[in-house]
Amino acid sequence: MKQSAGQKGVSEPELYVFDICDTLFYSNTTFDFIKFVLEEKKMVSKCRLFDLYTKRKSPFFLSLYLLQKLTKVDWPKKLCLKLLAGITKEELYLLGEAFENQFLVSRMIAETHQMLERLKEAGKSIVLISASIDPVVAAIASKLKVEYRCSELHYNSRNKFTGNLSREMTGQKLIELRRMLSRHDAPFAVATDNFSDRSLVEAACQRYVVVYNTKAVQFWQGLDAQFIKLSS
Repeated sequence: MKQSAGQKGVSEPELYVFDICDTLFYSNTTFDFIKFVLEEKKMVSKCRLFDLYTKRKSPFFLSLYLLQKLTKVDWPKKLCLKLLAGITKEELYLLGEAFENQFLVSRMIAETHQMLERLKEAGKSIVLISASIDPVVAAIASKLKVEYRCSELHYNSRNKFTGNLSREMTGQKLIELRRMLSRHDAPFAVATDNFSDRSLVEAACQRYVVVYNTKAVQFWQGLDAQFIKLSS
């Protein structure tokens, strides 16, 4: 269900930017992908560690949550990524395609996918900008036939994942987008649900925010955005 609102200015966007997690798919794609890989490769002990790091009722998760508040480091994500260390880039990208075909296909958000397809048919330039990781985002972008920018895994000289990121997109989306535009102040549109994307939304000439509850609606009030209301 959509609720119309005014839009900032009348400029035609040079780029249409889409977030991925909970904007295009009902999924935290990084964590869901890690779990998918561990299950596909039957890494039982690592699956148990994944649950320990991510289950909200786990005492260890609560400790990580408190540590994250103190250090500003996403410890569950950091530790879960290390569970994939040693897997080659080639295999991770193949698993990314399988994840997109087998897992994400049933979690597509119709409203935003339809919006993206209408823009494609109109010949608009579209880019996915996400803090999710490259094996996942590359597979999604390939399926949608659009450009992408995302967090990137670090691979060693043998093309094996080291367990670390070489690039973290969290908090860097607007900076990355500015590099893609023809000029610093070129107009762009954005569709996202992320509170952390506020600066990106504020800078856009057209704003579409996915909201799941009253708290989210209140967060985005005053930004002259169009709400895409969904149920969680």
